[in-house]
Amino acid sequence: MITKWAVQWLTRKLRKDSDFWLTYKANIAMTIYDNIERYFPLTTEKRSPTLNEFCNICAEDFLKLWTMER
Repeated sequence: MITKWAVQWLTRKLRKDSDFWLTYKANIAMTIYDNIERYFPLTTEKRSPTLNEFCNICAEDFLKLWTMER
């Protein structure tokens, strides 16, 4: 139940606070940008990741940034 409340709080905060929205938007954009810099032209040592794999890499990195202890 606490998780549900936390998600509701975050959603409300994103809807009402333009600075909060901008912060999340910037973090998501930079995660994608950093991964594009790393993977374009979408190659790794062994093979090219699929678009789904690339998106999962971006999502994973965003979550790592979000949950990083400061």
